[in-house]
Amino acid sequence: MVYQDIEFFNVDHLESVEGMSGLRLHRFPASFSKCLGITKNYNARFRSQRTHGCELRFVTEARYFDVALTVMEQDMDVVVYRGDMQHKKYTLKAGVCTVLHIEYPPNFDLVRTEKLPKGQFSPDVWRIQFGLNGYLYFHYLDTFGFGHRPPRPEEEPAVHWAAYGSSITCGSACTLYSDCYINQAAVRLGWDVLNKGLSGSCLLEPEVADYLAGLSVDVLSLEVGVNMVPFFEEEEAKERIFHFLSVILEKSQAKRIYVIDIFPNKNLIFRDENSIFYRNYRNFKRILREFMETEQAHCDGRMCLIHGEDIVESLAYLSTDVLHPSDNGHIRMGEKLAAKMQNWKETEGYI
Repeated sequence: MVYQDIEFFNVDHLESVEGMSGLRLHRFPASFSKCLGITKNYNARFRSQRTHGCELRFVTEARYFDVALTVMEQDMDVVVYRGDMQHKKYTLKAGVCTVLHIEYPPNFDLVRTEKLPKGQFSPDVWRIQFGLNGYLYFHYLDTFGFGHRPPRPEEEPAVHWAAYGSSITCGSACTLYSDCYINQAAVRLGWDVLNKGLSGSCLLEPEVADYLAGLSVDVLSLEVGVNMVPFFEEEEAKERIFHFLSVILEKSQAKRIYVIDIFPNKNLIFRDENSIFYRNYRNFKRILREFMETEQAHCDGRMCLIHGEDIVESLAYLSTDVLHPSDNGHIRMGEKLAAKMQNWKETEGYI
């Protein structure tokens, strides 16, 4: 969305909250905060409001500018980029309005900026990328008398990808959001990725299926299963998975849909083989294979199943919770996922 001539990337809407100054960024529609989840887990109602992978993007001739932001709940890392290049990292303290004073990189005056590479973005585009967790409020951008504008289409990636999934897709356990596997894959492919992850609460609700199917994107990825393991037995899980994927196939205009089954984790090596975690890890992967064998999925041709073990080749990719990948694990996952997607990229002419 565009507001005050700034592109609010990965933001569905801005909300004015009583008692707070500024506007709160939301990745999903307002209705999600009221309807998602089940009795045992409705955390998606607040996690949908967190700003994983949201960015402010604009172009200005100003040599310096101020941007005022407030993060609530917990501190948040913010990384500023000029095009594809990292410029500076800040940490916003929770509950405090922070004004970031950002200056044009001085060495850009010493080089031929037209020779700078455009991997994803034009080197003229300022990008302020927000990290994990927390709720973010935007107050103002001050370019001190100079104009600013949102980036033009040719200054940004041509391919748009929306990624749905668990906290792993959100980037949990990463030191910086930019290390998360979907961002790492997007950098390698030269695509733009909207993070639509719901940490701990990726439960395949019908409302989410309708929302994702309505997004105007070229590519969808759906990391499915891990958050459902403790809450659903096989029959209900199958009903949810089949309905969710059927809606996506029926309604989405995406040219390619990648379904990613559960990444290897502690459930693979659980001591208690009668545990719901041990059983459903295997059951849910089988259910996804069954869906891919249906006539609907087979005949459509846009949907591709990626096995989690082809992306996480070793449990050494994980942190010590034996669930969430480390920074190094995310980076390696991004490399492998990009390789899986590369064939379609070349076939469709997205070079």
